[in-house]
Amino acid sequence: MDKSPYALLIYRTAPAEPSSDDSERALRGHRALQKEASGRGDLAAVAKLAELDLAKTVRRRGGSHDVTDGPYMDTKEWLVGFYVLDCVDEAEALARAKAICPIDGHAIEVRPVTWRWRA
Repeated sequence: MDKSPYALLIYRTAPAEPSSDDSERALRGHRALQKEASGRGDLAAVAKLAELDLAKTVRRRGGSHDVTDGPYMDTKEWLVGFYVLDCVDEAEALARAKAICPIDGHAIEVRPVTWRWRA
């Protein structure tokens, strides 16, 4: 069966850290997805990003690059991690996203990947 890659981009919308119970519930979903997708050979990449205070943003303006601290873009959500998974269809990608989004204050953007490089 042909599969297509999907990116699951994980955003946090709540300013405070989740409770330990919420964190554990979220991690159970991640561990289950990683085990299931890895077992099927569908897991291409997964990453948890460092905290915002370590981020830099590169923008091109007026023919040169500006580098600033942080991801200071006009947003109320920030990217905290991602998966790249091979899925049969969008419905499978959405089901996997729901499995790793069990608590309030998070959002998972599901987007088809149009190009990727594999080592």
